[in-house]
Amino acid sequence: MEKIYYKIEKIKKTPQGFIFYITSSLGTSFEMPVSPDQFERFELEQGEVIDDEHFLRIREEHLFDNARRHAFSILSYGENNKKMLVTKLQKQGFSRELSENVALYMEHRGYIDEKKQMGLLIDTYLKKRFGRIKIVEELILKGYRRDEVSEYAKEALKDVDFASNCAWIIEQKYNPLPKDPDEFKKMIAALMRYGYNINDIKAGIRQFQEAE
Repeated sequence: MEKIYYKIEKIKKTPQGFIFYITSSLGTSFEMPVSPDQFERFELEQGEVIDDEHFLRIREEHLFDNARRHAFSILSYGENNKKMLVTKLQKQGFSRELSENVALYMEHRGYIDEKKQMGLLIDTYLKKRFGRIKIVEELILKGYRRDEVSEYAKEALKDVDFASNCAWIIEQKYNPLPKDPDEFKKMIAALMRYGYNINDIKAGIRQFQEAE
């Protein structure tokens, strides 16, 4: 198979960096904007000819650097988990694979801390008196991986008294307890939507009754 070569026909300086004007041995021409940092690392000069392997390495590094700069910009506006960052990078035209690699890069270097994010969200959900089931569901809906959510929530929620939280909701919303069977079932269904399992609900009702 015939090798493909690329020639740097012209290098133009711009306020943002440089533009490489490139032609290939296939007869195609294109432009590649590069930052000042990339320009120094690539060490390419006008008139230089490089082979396909060299060009692809430069191209991959160029794309990764650009995606990484966009990621820093996105994170500067607020917290994002990996899934959110990947989605936003894809919307800006980067491939899914590249976006995922950049998200992992940002996480490994501490720019994304999903455990800290989940901890803050759990604190918010507990203030809203959500039950364990709803808390886990909400975290998964936010884009955190199910297995990571399950593992983290198991530890973070181990000392939470969900029965007491359920009793608090009953006192605030269903005091006195409904005597009509249909209304009582509606109360149970509402508490389940809050994320409480049937055992927490039964215990919450007992606590409410004992406190009366």
